[in-house]
Amino acid sequence: MLNVENSISKPLSGVFINLYDEETLKLYLDRGIYGFLMKPIILGEMSPYSKHYAALSDYGCLRDGTHVFFFLKRQIVYGGQIDGSEGVGSFYINGPYSPLGNQIDSGVFWDESVRDVYEETSDLGIFSVSTNDGPVERCQPYLIQFSDKLGLQGKTIISDQLYFEIGRIGYPLPSNAIENMSFCILTPYETEVALRLISNEFVREKSVESIETISLSEEPIPFSVTDGFIDIKNAFQNQLFKNEAHFEFTLLANPTLLPIDVDIDRETICRQIPISPFKPSQMDRADICIYSSDFSTSIPHTIFELKKSKANNRAIEQIVRYLRWLHIIFPARAEEIKAYLLAPSTTNNIRVDEYRNQIEIITYL
Repeated sequence: MLNVENSISKPLSGVFINLYDEETLKLYLDRGIYGFLMKPIILGEMSPYSKHYAALSDYGCLRDGTHVFFFLKRQIVYGGQIDGSEGVGSFYINGPYSPLGNQIDSGVFWDESVRDVYEETSDLGIFSVSTNDGPVERCQPYLIQFSDKLGLQGKTIISDQLYFEIGRIGYPLPSNAIENMSFCILTPYETEVALRLISNEFVREKSVESIETISLSEEPIPFSVTDGFIDIKNAFQNQLFKNEAHFEFTLLANPTLLPIDVDIDRETICRQIPISPFKPSQMDRADICIYSSDFSTSIPHTIFELKKSKANNRAIEQIVRYLRWLHIIFPARAEEIKAYLLAPSTTNNIRVDEYRNQIEIITYL
């Protein structure tokens, strides 16, 4: 029996990836690679309503050692641990069809267009995908690479094993609030529980051999902080952020830009964390949360709420809702939780009444 506590690095960091077919799972397990399908984007063509940076923000959370879990047909399969950077977003740029890829004129290093499930186009790395609304063009502009250092790759549990366990907690976590999402960052608690179950209570072991011929043509280009903004004030002054998710990605991929120091050896950064009771819809989600094992592995000790434009009292009300809920579910230490509102500026009438000692407003202009 594997002793999870003694066999994995801290802090605990995990990512949950939805897949839809067995052959794709085998391909990713065999090659130790994954790329999310996204719409090809040429620099300057991105709409402010694009979900591009929302998806990229998940990649921005990844670090060397992050545990990769695949979700397929009510099964959770262990992939391995991310290979890459410890201090900044640990992912790779694949092709020129994204703002980052276009900026560095990246080549295409991984190309799934030759797979039978897709249809090739005239552009390398772009392929046609069938949907209910007809064919759409997709590419994989960002990649993660992972390898198995624990001997767990392919080990599988039924998803209910995880959900029964985390269901003991009376508040939502990313993995049980993933509906309509294909990718989510896990809290340390979820990561720890999933690892323990897969280590000691797995029900089967999936084959990790793929008959497909796709492989990396060469090593892809790792993300560098120089590929993103390093001066938040300048980015706001020159209106460089496409949308709020772009601001979020910039902070996640380069946490030195956060207004507090983050200890990468003992703290885990997560995003879009539900801090809310279970509700039929529209659960409140905090943009960025930081966890440490000496506080709680399921409740953050620091919360960041981000605004791309001038913040008003509605932003404060949103933070107050987070803190009000945290005081209900974690009364013993809720007063220690710090919440930050980050925005270019605020309205003149903005004010903090409730939880005044726990909320700080930081502006850049």
